[in-house]
Amino acid sequence: MGRPWALAGAVLLLTGLLGCGPTAPRPIDEASLLRRGQSRIDGNVNVTVTALNPEESRALLGFDVAAAGIQPVWVKVVNREKRRWYLPPITIDSEYYSPLEVAWIGHRPFASAANQRVDEHLNRLGLPSVVDPQATTSGFVFTNLDEDIKYASFELVAPGPQPELRRFSFLTEVPGHATDFQKVNWNGLYPSAKLRDLDEVGLRHWLEHDVPCCARGGDRRTPADPLNVVIVGSRDTVFPTLARRGWHVTQTLSVSSLWRTVRSALLGGRYRYAPVSPLYLFGRRQDMALQKGRSDVNQRNHMRLWLAPVTFQGQPVWVGQISRDIGVRLTRRTITTHKIDPAVDETRWYLLQDLFFSDGLSRFGFVGGVGPSKPDQARVNYTGDPYVTDGRRAIFWLTPAAEVRNKRVVARWIPFRQRTAAGNRSEPDLPPVPVAPASTESP
Repeated sequence: MGRPWALAGAVLLLTGLLGCGPTAPRPIDEASLLRRGQSRIDGNVNVTVTALNPEESRALLGFDVAAAGIQPVWVKVVNREKRRWYLPPITIDSEYYSPLEVAWIGHRPFASAANQRVDEHLNRLGLPSVVDPQATTSGFVFTNLDEDIKYASFELVAPGPQPELRRFSFLTEVPGHATDFQKVNWNGLYPSAKLRDLDEVGLRHWLEHDVPCCARGGDRRTPADPLNVVIVGSRDTVFPTLARRGWHVTQTLSVSSLWRTVRSALLGGRYRYAPVSPLYLFGRRQDMALQKGRSDVNQRNHMRLWLAPVTFQGQPVWVGQISRDIGVRLTRRTITTHKIDPAVDETRWYLLQDLFFSDGLSRFGFVGGVGPSKPDQARVNYTGDPYVTDGRRAIFWLTPAAEVRNKRVVARWIPFRQRTAAGNRSEPDLPPVPVAPASTESP
């Protein structure tokens, strides 16, 4: 009895090995890649970048690479200048995969001719290393997989007597994953006639007196986490700045995302896009949720942002909440919830450091509005976690132009050097006068 079963098993194994190879790859649809891609122009050089999702990758290559954590990114460079540019793929991903490294995934045993065709196909797809003067080139860089938003910083290098480097930053959506911000009708949030444009004095007054201390919980009435973050900048500025530092937008709550969260929690895996529960401000749930996770899904920095009904000198204003998850516990309201680090100012401080080294921060400051919460009289959030804070909000002005870290970064309103532990000192009443910390000045 055992012998027929063993023979059948061997046949099935051999069939699987021989039959799991690549399918015929589809031709590149450049028009589709261009429509979905993002383009940037610097001088007379135009660069377009498009990130593929797992289904598109399989169609392009003929076999699955997403399971191995690989994502092809298409790059097209149109060079209308009189100099040659080198195209180093390491600037897109410092741990990129070579074409033949990817081809190996599609190899089958005992199929040398088919494997050679796979190698040739992958070599043809790879991005060339140079683009000549008055020429156009395109190809793929095989990067590590990002499921939601792909951040890519692509640099072109021109050596010679007058060397030059140009940087192009991209933040492209990867089709197939639902995130909070993708469901927002950005143009319909606030009719332009109802937006108030504020000057510096007006913005400070609005943050201190008109914005509530905290977001609201799931019942839309109970105070939740403190609104301790304000960001000034457009979506095209805020997203890339945070993405450069490893922040990911979270996926919406669904059966699939909840199952991945549970599986990651039980098995101790990482889930960079794990959803966060909704909190409410301005009559709606967060417009955008982002997180910077550790290797354990139960430990992460996460931030919720709402687009505000005001602008600052024409620039969008975002009001948000940031805290650090340090574990999981039971709760009466939601059965289970993440436990937050009670020292929410520490996470606010983390964000300041992160943005400072993002090359996108032009100035920052602190403003009242939350109200202090002392250790011996700590307030609690919606799920009952206590927190302590000095009662201030950190406000960050972001710029789309890369800022060199040793340039002047200005602190405004409450100077950074007066930042103190919660409850140790009353908040000074300072006018909105710029203060330049000595440590951020160029020598």
